[in-house]
Amino acid sequence: MSHSEIRTTERFEHSTLPMALLALDGEILQVNRALLRLVGLSAEGLVGVRARDLGTSAADRTAAEDALVEARASGRGGDFVQTWRNAEDPDGKDIHVRLAWSLMRTPEGAPWYISVICVDESQRVEAERQRARESARFRARFEQSSVPQALCDLEGRFADANEAFCALVGRARAAVRGQPIGALNHHTDLGEADEALKRLISGDLPSYQKERVLRGVGGRPVSVLVTATLIRDEAGAPESAAAYFQDISLLRSVESKRQQQEDFFLALSARASDLAIVTSAEGDLLYVSPSVTIMLGYGIEDVLGSSGWSFVHPDDEPAAREVFERVLATGSTETVDIRVRASSGEWRVMEETMSNLLDTPVGGIVANLRDITEKRHAEAAMRASDSRLRTIVDTAEEGIWAARFDGSTLYMNLRMAVILGIDREQMHERSAEIWSRFSVEGLRKRIALAARPERFEVDFAHPDGRNRILSIATSPLHDEHGEAEGSLAMVSDVTDARRLESELRHAAMHDSLTGLPNRALLVDRLEHALARSAGRTAVLFIDLDHFKVVNDSRGHAAGDELLVAVSARLVKALRPEDTVARFGGDEFVVVCEEVDEDAARELAEEVLAALEVPFDLFDAAVHVSASLGLALSPAPSAGDLLRFADAAMYSAKSAGRRRVRVFDPALAEDVEQRYLLQADLHDALSQDTLALHYQPVVDLASGRVVGLEALARWTHPTHGEVPPTRFVPIAEETGLAADLDRWAVRRALREVAHLRDVGAFPLDAHVAVNLSAGHLAEIGLVNLISTAAADADLPPEQVVLEITETSLVDDLDVTIPVLKQLRALGFQVAVDDFGTGYSSLGYLRDLPITTLKIDRSFVNGIVEDSDALAIVASVVDLAKAIGLGVVAEGVETQEQADLLLRLGCASAQGWLWSAAISPEQAIAGGGLLGPFPGARKPQGTTVSRRRGLWSGHEVSSEHGLDRMLELHRAGASLATIAAVLNREGFASPHGARWNRAGVARTVSSVAYPQLDVEA
Repeated sequence: MSHSEIRTTERFEHSTLPMALLALDGEILQVNRALLRLVGLSAEGLVGVRARDLGTSAADRTAAEDALVEARASGRGGDFVQTWRNAEDPDGKDIHVRLAWSLMRTPEGAPWYISVICVDESQRVEAERQRARESARFRARFEQSSVPQALCDLEGRFADANEAFCALVGRARAAVRGQPIGALNHHTDLGEADEALKRLISGDLPSYQKERVLRGVGGRPVSVLVTATLIRDEAGAPESAAAYFQDISLLRSVESKRQQQEDFFLALSARASDLAIVTSAEGDLLYVSPSVTIMLGYGIEDVLGSSGWSFVHPDDEPAAREVFERVLATGSTETVDIRVRASSGEWRVMEETMSNLLDTPVGGIVANLRDITEKRHAEAAMRASDSRLRTIVDTAEEGIWAARFDGSTLYMNLRMAVILGIDREQMHERSAEIWSRFSVEGLRKRIALAARPERFEVDFAHPDGRNRILSIATSPLHDEHGEAEGSLAMVSDVTDARRLESELRHAAMHDSLTGLPNRALLVDRLEHALARSAGRTAVLFIDLDHFKVVNDSRGHAAGDELLVAVSARLVKALRPEDTVARFGGDEFVVVCEEVDEDAARELAEEVLAALEVPFDLFDAAVHVSASLGLALSPAPSAGDLLRFADAAMYSAKSAGRRRVRVFDPALAEDVEQRYLLQADLHDALSQDTLALHYQPVVDLASGRVVGLEALARWTHPTHGEVPPTRFVPIAEETGLAADLDRWAVRRALREVAHLRDVGAFPLDAHVAVNLSAGHLAEIGLVNLISTAAADADLPPEQVVLEITETSLVDDLDVTIPVLKQLRALGFQVAVDDFGTGYSSLGYLRDLPITTLKIDRSFVNGIVEDSDALAIVASVVDLAKAIGLGVVAEGVETQEQADLLLRLGCASAQGWLWSAAISPEQAIAGGGLLGPFPGARKPQGTTVSRRRGLWSGHEVSSEHGLDRMLELHRAGASLATIAAVLNREGFASPHGARWNRAGVARTVSSVAYPQLDVEA
């Protein structure tokens, strides 16, 4: 044996760590003394034994064998815990040993033997078992305890709760676990226990005891006293919290009933008031009853709007304010005596009862004030003078009725007689008649036998023929000896108050113009309809076609009259059980229950047919049509069903109006697709993945490029090319239009500057960028455009901002100031797609614009369609007369270009010259430089501006010329003028109906005679 081997053997033998050497098959080759002491055996008892056989269980033996296999296979060390029997322990207790082994190799690297170090972990294992036993005992006490208990984590959530707690709150354990503690609070809980819990689990409090109001079965309040204790871990850090709950609901119920008994008596005196007021939360007078004049000498207009505190005696104000603040905070009803200054300067003593009705339609603090000045002065004398008492009672504004047990009248004050409409002396002989006028049978007995205070309302058929609502408060009546002899009823006529409440409720849920249910009531009824019959409910969404024509031509008063008439006709056309509501503007919604699709379609067709009949308004026949969307349940919610019907209505309008469209899977898919495209468009804008292409604007005479229009393009990663006609409306509907405009302005001006720098675009040409109308109202738009032009080093005169005709005139109050600012800075403004919207020639005189762009729909038909030619010629002539430039869009043929030049149109764009191309294409191929071939204008060829338009017929008043010019001066559109003339019975000189082309011919030639020239 070498010297190093001898030292290694000595270290092995004398090591304080129990160690063993194993053969590769697990046989024990050698053990040290420390291991023998650990197991209580001799070396002969261990050497030669396989290590796996030391385990006391099959699992131990299997684990040992698996460890040896792993050691031999991987060559790596490892450890596991094995249970051995200690031979020297008289009790035969097991020891738990962690075996850590490593594979020893020969100098050549071959596996040699296994070295094992043994660590006694008996104490740790026993400690873990002890903790497990204690945890089990705690869990048993926790589960079996009749005291409601719960554990919460450091986030304030229920970690667990025992069955007693679950029974207390009426919830299963699974529904409690994970819930925030406050989630089980009743709405009346003040939250003090929640605040204390936060301090407890943060370590600021070791424990606390607070009251909570939990939400029990059916939402009832459960008052509990909570005792909570903080639980810390072994390191002393907060770990969780344990809580014990004591049900004190019975105690609180007793207290509540006692308080309620007191409140009955307070209410009895509070309702016997002469003056009613309503104040704001600050005490300002919002309403004062007319009796303020009798009581205090003020006119209503003298006090309304002033502070109620200004009439209260300074010595009484602190106490009154304290009561007021309590009523405001808690919603209770309380009474206080105060002195109030009359108009004469005299201080009157009032008993004031305040109730919080801020969250009702009343919207304020209601106070009943009863003048008790005389009562205070007469209290001493009342005991000696019954007549004086009767005088005071008879002057009360509230009826007082004392009845015996047999129902006969013991006493009735004058006010009570007035309320009942009889002479007081006649009550005895007319008793049966009076009792029969009440709506409640047995009321006579109910009043006479009142055993406790009670308040209720009944209907009373007054002898004058009107129905009254009486508020009656009864209480037992005792004689001077304290013996019950009947009851006392305090009676108030609350007819006017209830009528006002009813009117307020009706106004809150109905349209003020038509009287139909409004949107809020409609949604409520639709939700109830879906709850009653989820699979047989239909919604009809109705939108009037061209309603703006009536407003433009007849004024808003006529528009309102039409809406009222339409409402009445809809109600008449539909079933009595259907709900017809005005949704807003010229939109109506109908809810139909118990219908299938066929029945719903039939109702929709009846609605359209009913509206086809002309309306007689202001001695003229008004024709109305409608677009109608139909959606049927089932639907996820009332809101979804309305949205489906709305989408179907827009589909009907897009398809040509005057029709019904049913919401179907295809339409649903389109709505869903639009929703997905909206999200993708938002991402595309934020990630700058849209692109701009540019189409040249060409001078028709020379073919020179004078400008270009920037057009947005979107290549969707899934759907490919999405046309602007698809994504631009989505941007406008979802509020992304402004973002799209900002991106387009900055991108276009930056790219055009680059195209000019590299010689791919003429230096003197302009660039046109489209803007949405909604963006014009945004603050900062003018600064954005100015900054973008300055950054691109482009003169404002070479930047054209294009706005569509329809959107331009939607809100002139907003549009004109913004456009004037832009024009003042030098920017040009073009009206895009002119002719497709209002086509209002009159508006062009007032708008700060520089250019008209004639829509491609007119240019496409200019060669074949005489109407299109007439409109284009009129627009070109009018634009020249008022100093505007004209650009024709969508030019595709040389013939169109030649004719436009002959009409006097200077510029155009279209595929005849170039489609819109990318900046890269423009740089590579020079597609934006030009020149292109110019249009041909043969010498001597003329186009008539005025002569021959009506083949020798003159347009006169009998054709509606005066009315036409009146509407034109008012800014009405060509379509509106034509519709009004036809509706009012005027015909063109040819005897036909007026159309936009005929109006354009006449307006341009008559209203602007300077255009009678030859081109």
